[in-house]
Amino acid sequence: MNVALSHSQSVLAAIGDDLNDCATDPQTRPWTAVFVIASPRPANGKTFLARLIVDFLRMNGGPVEAFELSPGDEALSDQLPDLTTYADVESTKARMRLFDRLILADGIAKVIDLGHLSFQRFFSVMEQIEFVEAAQRRSLDVIVLYAADAHPKSVAAYGILQKFLPSLIMVPVFNDGILKGKKLRDQYPFTRAAAVPIQIPLLLPGLKAHAERSGLSFIDFHSQASAPVPLGPAFELRSWTKRVFLEFREFELRLLMEKVKTSLKG
Repeated sequence: MNVALSHSQSVLAAIGDDLNDCATDPQTRPWTAVFVIASPRPANGKTFLARLIVDFLRMNGGPVEAFELSPGDEALSDQLPDLTTYADVESTKARMRLFDRLILADGIAKVIDLGHLSFQRFFSVMEQIEFVEAAQRRSLDVIVLYAADAHPKSVAAYGILQKFLPSLIMVPVFNDGILKGKKLRDQYPFTRAAAVPIQIPLLLPGLKAHAERSGLSFIDFHSQASAPVPLGPAFELRSWTKRVFLEFREFELRLLMEKVKTSLKG
């Protein structure tokens, strides 16, 4: 399947080998990040997005730790059991254990699959302890990948986070499988280059079922057509995964350029 690429995607594809070479050694990564995959509502593709970003980070060659808070029917620990730790923010001890781990500048990317039941408590704690500012002092970027949908609760929560946690890098993620053609960019405004929305193309249910039944990661589909999946679906999954990972690479590039510009101004 041929996929039309944007100009920036074409440029990134051309230098993809160089980017991969730099990413294979965790010491050469330009930054270490804490990714929070969040939504105040259930059943909107949040855990699926967390799985994608974990696989993307793993493909880049560095170690990754995943945490899940208030998992729903589809738990990240079921899909990535060796990488995922259950966490919560219900007690002081549990909050300290989680945030002490997240703040470590150890070269390990952290991914939090934040269930909707823990959404308000998690971000309230983050604001109270000034986690984002503390992370920045350790050269850690705190990035919220916000699973956008049309519900007023989601739109309102996005605005509240922008107001009370302005230092967050908050990126709306538009998943075509969730939005089903709805155009929501005006409802999820952004003011910085690194927060340009990420677009997840539609993955047909049949292809998603193939991926889940095979037990393969999206890294496998990105690299080659894998044997447990029939040839046709395998190529379609590979094409889809490449498009998603290029979206993540573009985000990386936007963030890096923003950091360079900020450094030059400083």
